[in-house]
Amino acid sequence: MTDLSAISLDQLTDLAIRWTTSGFWATVTLVVGWTLAGWAERAVAGGLARIKVADPMLRGFFASLARWGLLTVTGIAVLERLGVQTTSLVTILGAAGLAVGLALQGTLSNLAAGVMLLLFRPFKVGDSIEAGALSGSVRQVSLFHTLLVTGDNIQVIAPNSVVWAASIRNMTQFPTRKVEIVVPLAYDAPVDETIARLRQLAAADPRIAADPAPGVALLRFAEKTVDVSVTIWVPTGEIGAIRSDLIAAIWRECRVGSG
Repeated sequence: MTDLSAISLDQLTDLAIRWTTSGFWATVTLVVGWTLAGWAERAVAGGLARIKVADPMLRGFFASLARWGLLTVTGIAVLERLGVQTTSLVTILGAAGLAVGLALQGTLSNLAAGVMLLLFRPFKVGDSIEAGALSGSVRQVSLFHTLLVTGDNIQVIAPNSVVWAASIRNMTQFPTRKVEIVVPLAYDAPVDETIARLRQLAAADPRIAADPAPGVALLRFAEKTVDVSVTIWVPTGEIGAIRSDLIAAIWRECRVGSG
């Protein structure tokens, strides 16, 4: 046990000054490093934003990478200011690597999944996707999580490992999408005439693609009706409006025809 009576006042004063100085410079290093990390993140994001070929997802990835890289360097510098030898720190981390790996396996899996998402790019910022139980418009992909916004404007922050492990459906990958509308007809309805009128209605809307051509066919026999399937190909961004307009036109046509 250290005999405090053997330590002189000058030694205590020198030790206090040394630790106070080290603590002060460690704090300064931490504040400066944290500030520079934030500045670097914004600078990288802003610089890549001026490059037209730089995808928004890649801008977010490299900006986040710059921030975490500087924070890592800052942490090492702070430890050096406090008198911790980095060589011994590496030895300690090597000895504790297994425990740390087990404790951070979820975080590391999110990091690995983030790299895979950015490498293979199954979607980009602005795409509407479904990944398992998740769905929404992609706003950001960072090192550890993917930010989605649902159709009712709710923010969802999903771990990258969850997104990567799910079957991803990209709803906006292609410029056109197939839409099906089921029209129930009474058993005594003039089926051939109705099918012809439905084809005319689909062909009359210029927003509906002519190739592939709209398809109208008998689908199934229901309990009280015969279901007719109307399939059309429309621009991905106009699915809701075109579907609604065509349903309204079919309803009006069927009312007139039944009258």
